[in-house]
Amino acid sequence: MKQRPLKITAGLVVILALAYTGTSWYFGRQTQERIESWVEKINQRIAERWPSSETARPVLVIRDYQRGVFSSDIRYSLQFHDKQGDNKTVELRDALSHGPWPWTAVRQGEWRPAAAWSQIEPLPSDILKPWFGAIPEGALPWTLKSWIGFGGDIASQWQLAPIQFGNGRVDFSGGLVKFFFDPATQRGIASARFDRLVSFDTDSGVRARFEGIELKANTTSRDASSLQSDQQLRLDRISVEVPDSPAIAFVGPVLKTISSSTGSLTDNQLDYDLGRIQYGDQDLGRINLGLSFDHLDMLALQALSSELEHLEQTKNERPDDVGPSREQQQRLISLIKPVLAPSPRLSLDSLHWETSQGTSEIKFLLEFQPVADDVSQSAVEDVSRMLNEMIIKAIRQSSAQLRLSKPMLLQIVSQIGKGQGEGDVGVPLVSMLFDQFTGKLQREGLVQRQGDVVTADYRYAGQQFTVNGKPMSPVEFAAMLSPFVSLDLPDQQ
Repeated sequence: MKQRPLKITAGLVVILALAYTGTSWYFGRQTQERIESWVEKINQRIAERWPSSETARPVLVIRDYQRGVFSSDIRYSLQFHDKQGDNKTVELRDALSHGPWPWTAVRQGEWRPAAAWSQIEPLPSDILKPWFGAIPEGALPWTLKSWIGFGGDIASQWQLAPIQFGNGRVDFSGGLVKFFFDPATQRGIASARFDRLVSFDTDSGVRARFEGIELKANTTSRDASSLQSDQQLRLDRISVEVPDSPAIAFVGPVLKTISSSTGSLTDNQLDYDLGRIQYGDQDLGRINLGLSFDHLDMLALQALSSELEHLEQTKNERPDDVGPSREQQQRLISLIKPVLAPSPRLSLDSLHWETSQGTSEIKFLLEFQPVADDVSQSAVEDVSRMLNEMIIKAIRQSSAQLRLSKPMLLQIVSQIGKGQGEGDVGVPLVSMLFDQFTGKLQREGLVQRQGDVVTADYRYAGQQFTVNGKPMSPVEFAAMLSPFVSLDLPDQQ
């Protein structure tokens, strides 16, 4: 009678073991399918955003996938070309444990049931040799541990080890990057914290130090072709030390970006608060910078950039070359047109510098429109003039505003002088030059002055300029600027 409960218990254990084995095998196969799909999507995203088909793009490859019942061993290879065109490879190893309770995760205190537990580590290679050489033998420069849920959600922790290499050229405190992805909402959340990153250039003697680095990012993808993201980078302090000069420091800078893209079109908004600026022991105030770039076709821009680099390289190799051929000019036009097609808009929303003595600010807007097809038929031999004419015709509207505080400017000059141990010696000269130059600009109607504040407002639309509220033609505007600059305006039609 006593043997029957034992037999029942043993039978249940066997059944549970078989069930767990089957479940683990199933999750292993399911995870392999997901990993192969993720690698395919990564390569697809790279291909969509790679600048040129003429240059080999980076490719992530699964070199080997050994799937067992309870675990799998995976080898990845990231292949790319360096600036010299040489092939480079980063090799990675993934020790993957299958669910529903991956044993590797349980041993590390992670008891949540999961489809799999991934632990990716870099393998020694030429490109990672300096990193491996900067840590104790047998240690790893970083590890990436990921909990993979039954629905494909991922929670990852990327632990980077502290390193020092290059005889003090780089000193990195190490840190932790956390990432979470929910496939149901296509939302990814990332955060990171690093205490210190120091870079030293032995040639110039310049040392840059970044302290208290915090990064937050939030990304959402509505479908395969669209992406929305916002990032924030916050630092306690950035300091730059230059030999024989006072150190420059930015205290509490914050950098924010918001971007959205659909296909190759992207909109970006950047907000840079550079924090409190210190020059030695002198306070130079605070600078805020706001930028926005809307309706940019990144693939078209990258193709145009690649062509311009190619032309520049050809010019350097053939210094006696008379310039781009007509075929090259036509190719440039054909590459510029897709850039202008979505009506891109570039804006310096504000460059704001504030001190205790005043505020200065600059704003700028440049909005383009598509160009007519007949531009490509223009028989212009000078490519620079051709491009100038094309861009002028493509400008839908443009504007620039300036506000400059003389007391603030003189305070900055004074603080810099004190930081260098020279006192206020430069203040009288700058004050005199400021009055002379702004006075001349004011007489020409280019600026307005009220007390110690100089302002200017320039606008352009429909081949018509407006300068400080006064409308004028391009010829009149060029005549107004002629005492200061020389303009070569295209023929107005």
